[in-house]
Amino acid sequence: MLKLYNTLSRKKEIFRPKEKLILPWEINWYQLRDNEILGLKGNLLRELINLGVKKAGSLSQLSKSIEMSNGQLWFALNKPPKLVSVRKLKRLAFYLGIKYNYFNNKISEIRKGKVASIKNPKFPFNLAVPEGAALLGNIASDGCIYIDKNEGVKRVTYSGGDRENLKNFNDNINKIFGKVYIREAKIRNNIYLRIGSSVIAESLCKVGAPAGNKAELDPEIPWLVKKGLEELKIAYLRAIFDDEGCIAGKMANFFANSFKKKRYDLYINLSRAIHINKYLNENQKRLLKEIEPYMIKKQFPTGHKRRSIEIRKAIRILKAAKENISSIKKLLLETAPKILKEESEMLIALGIENTIRNSKLSLTDKGTYSITSEVRIQRRKNILNFYRKINFGLSNKKERLKNLLLNKKWI
Repeated sequence: MLKLYNTLSRKKEIFRPKEKLILPWEINWYQLRDNEILGLKGNLLRELINLGVKKAGSLSQLSKSIEMSNGQLWFALNKPPKLVSVRKLKRLAFYLGIKYNYFNNKISEIRKGKVASIKNPKFPFNLAVPEGAALLGNIASDGCIYIDKNEGVKRVTYSGGDRENLKNFNDNINKIFGKVYIREAKIRNNIYLRIGSSVIAESLCKVGAPAGNKAELDPEIPWLVKKGLEELKIAYLRAIFDDEGCIAGKMANFFANSFKKKRYDLYINLSRAIHINKYLNENQKRLLKEIEPYMIKKQFPTGHKRRSIEIRKAIRILKAAKENISSIKKLLLETAPKILKEESEMLIALGIENTIRNSKLSLTDKGTYSITSEVRIQRRKNILNFYRKINFGLSNKKERLKNLLLNKKWI
């Protein structure tokens, strides 16, 4: 962790002189929005107000000093709700000369309305752990941080491929933040986990998680993972391969020493997409229009529709039309998501050679063109390095890879 601290020293924050150095991958209660509501354990809030009254000389004088109304202070003393806003607790603590970190283990909940959005929050939230890196991988893949237009805050949603994905995500959230209130919803045969608390989304964004449509944003790997220790990189990579990766094991026949044998053409893929409309000029748009009639339509279980075509086939169609396709060919073959390129480099740094290829051109009903790119891991050495250093976290994918390697007698 010291290495990560030194690497990120330029991101240091000092909240106020009385507080210790705030590490950039940690989120303290006093860094939350001022209007976040906290619950304090026991009678702590009443005790703090009594101390303030004793120091100020009277309730009204304390009210003026910390800019809380007499009514609020009286209610807290006589009918303590044990709830206080971040802003008011900071003022009260500052007035009493109490360090903010004193309250880290004295907070029983973060509340939104009638619901405790996080029970027993684990302040300070520390994202520089494998569970944090895995969450960042989930957000970069099957998860999403979106802006709630009604309230103007960020929220988290995640839809894994199966129950094990969902459980892993849920467990990692609770390991870092505390007991988080997570709603489960089924939409068009997909199960979604929704986290209403903006605290979670803003904490993840602070360490580099993208907020918004990732195919449109074309983000990079979250800085915490990129600059972090190897254990964070591995946890991140395992999470993205759980969400977006697949294993291909094709049977092929060949002759050797006059005996018919079988072998597996084995490889591991990781796919991501990027929207390309913003990169297109008028001539390129016209050329893509010529390809549209050859696209195959598909409707997904989620209800959305898409047309797509293999990029190599699209290029062959344009060549047959005897068009000058050099610019569109370059765009189709070389445009790939930034995050996928960085993930490829991260794998190479771990001794896992791979290639990037663009496989598919797609068009949505809204007229958005996108390119699907994939990282492909092939050859014995690279696949074995993946198996030993990263592997899959999901049981079914892990077991499938193991069985394929056993069949090839690589392990």
